[in-house]
Amino acid sequence: MSIINLIKTSVYSLKSHKLRVFLTMIGIIIGISSVITIMSVGNGLKVKMNESMADTSANKINVNFEPENKDVDLTLIESFSKSDPYYLKTVPGVEKAEASKDMGGMGGFTSGDATYFDKKTYITLEDYDGKEINVKYGRSFKKSENDKKLIILGYKVAEKLFKSPEKAIGCGITVNGVIYEVIGVKQEEGAFSLTGETSYISKESKENMNTDTTISSLDVYIKAGEDKDKVFENVKNELVKVHPNLKGEYKLQDPQAATKIFGQIIGYLTAFIALISGISLFVGGIGVMNIMYVSVTERKREIGIRRAIGAKPKSILLQFLIEAIMVTGLGGLLGILFGFIFCKIIGIFMPFPPVMSGASVIGATAISVIIGIIFGIIPAINASKMDPIKAIYN
Repeated sequence: MSIINLIKTSVYSLKSHKLRVFLTMIGIIIGISSVITIMSVGNGLKVKMNESMADTSANKINVNFEPENKDVDLTLIESFSKSDPYYLKTVPGVEKAEASKDMGGMGGFTSGDATYFDKKTYITLEDYDGKEINVKYGRSFKKSENDKKLIILGYKVAEKLFKSPEKAIGCGITVNGVIYEVIGVKQEEGAFSLTGETSYISKESKENMNTDTTISSLDVYIKAGEDKDKVFENVKNELVKVHPNLKGEYKLQDPQAATKIFGQIIGYLTAFIALISGISLFVGGIGVMNIMYVSVTERKREIGIRRAIGAKPKSILLQFLIEAIMVTGLGGLLGILFGFIFCKIIGIFMPFPPVMSGASVIGATAISVIIGIIFGIIPAINASKMDPIKAIYN
C-alpha cells in the first residue's frame, strides 16, 4: 500500500473516533502550549531587558576601586577625586570621563531616601529621557520642565509615603535633601519588572543630585575603534599615578558584559522551567501509547484480514505509526495555537509582551512528531507482528 493510501486510511480511522482522539491529544496540547508560553515569556523578558539597557553605551566602561582590605569602609577611602575625569581625558583612547551617577554604571539609575513629614522610604530614581511613562494619577513631564524639581513617583513609593497614592499629587517630598513636587504616580508595576518601583525626575535634576558626595565609580567613554582592555589599562595606570597611596586595585566593569550574563541567566531559567512544564508531554505520550494499544486490540480482525490478502508487516507498522504521529502532530498544532492565545492574554497583565519565536514553533512541531514516533512505535510493531489467523479469529 502506498504512503498516500496509508495516510488516507489513518485519517479515516482517526475520524471514526473523534472524541477518543481529542482526549488523547489533551496532554500534548497542554505540554506544547505551556512550553510555548514559557519560552515566549522568556524571550519577551530578554527583549525588555535589552530595551532597558539600550541607554548603556557600547563604548562605555565603569571603573571601580577594590581595596586590598576587604573589610574597610569604602566611604572612608577617597578612591576617586573630582579632578580624575579631567586627567583621564588626556589618556589615549578616552573620549570623556565622568563621575557615575547610577548604580555601578548599570543604567540611568540612582537611589536614596524619600521623606514626607514622618514617613520615609527607599527610592530608586531614573532620569526622564522623553519616553512615555504609564501614569495612573496626575501627569507626565512637559518639555519646558527639564530644570524644575518635579518627580513622578512609583506606585508603591507613593503608597508608603501617602497611603493613598492619588493624594501624592501636588505634595512636596524630600529626596536626598532636595524637595521635589509630585506631579504624577505611575501605574503599579508587576512582579516581572526589571527596574522595580522606579520614580522619575528630570535629567538635569538628576545630574545635579549629590554633587558633593564621594565619587564611588567613574564612567569612561572610549573612542570608536579603540581596544577596550588596552584603554582600561592606560586608565588604571593614570589613576594609580594620581592616587599613589591607595592600597587596592582599580577594576573594570563592562555594562555590556553584565547584560549578556543576565540574558544567559534568563535563558537558563526559561529552559529549566520549560523542561519541567514539558513533563506533561511525557504524560501525553503515555496516553498516546495507551490509546494506540487499545486501537490495535480493537482492530485485530482488520489487521488479520489485511495480512491475509497480502499486506506486508511494514505497511501495518507504518499505518499505526502514521496514526500516532497524526494524533501528536495535531495536538502540537493546537498546542501552538493555544500557546499563542495564552501569550496574548498574559501580555495584557505583564509589563512586557511575550515574544513567540519561529524557533520555538518549529521546535514544538518537531517535538510533537518525535513523541508520536517514540510512543507509537511499540504498538505499531506489535500490530505488524500479529499472526493473521489468530488475529482474524480472536
